[in-house]
Amino acid sequence: MSQPEPKCPHKRTRLIAKDSDAQYVECLDCGEILEAGELKPSPAHGFDESLSDA
Repeated sequence: MSQPEPKCPHKRTRLIAKDSDAQYVECLDCGEILEAGELKPSPAHGFDESLSDA
């Protein structure tokens, strides 16, 4: 039995299209096209807070 390949984390992306409702990015590692809203934002500098928490 072969192991399923680990899912690509989509860390390196580039913007390929943008309209009034959405932005679409391409993963530079696997080539998958994603809506930018599908990506989980990585916390900046290890903080997991928004400015509204300040």
